[in-house]
Amino acid sequence: MRESDIRRKQAQQQIDNLCNAYKAVFDSDVGKKVYEDLRLFCGQDSPSVCEQHPDALQTMFNEGKRRVFLRIQGFSNRKVTNE
Repeated sequence: MRESDIRRKQAQQQIDNLCNAYKAVFDSDVGKKVYEDLRLFCGQDSPSVCEQHPDALQTMFNEGKRRVFLRIQGFSNRKVTNE
C-alpha cells in the first residue's frame, strides 16, 4: 500500500470517527431537541439576507450561523464508510 493511500485511509477514518461522534450527540432524545433548537437559531430555513433592510455585515453574520448548522447537519447525516 502506498503512503498516499495510507494517509487517505487515515483521513477517512478520522472523518468517520467525527461523524460517529456527531451522531452520538444528536441521535439521542436530548440531542434531537438541541439539534432542532440550533436549526431554528441558526436560521437554517430562512434566507441569510434581510430583503427589507439589506446589510452586508448582518448577512455575513447570518450566513456564519447557518454555516455552523450546515456542518452539524452534514456530519450528523453523513454515511460512515467503515473501511
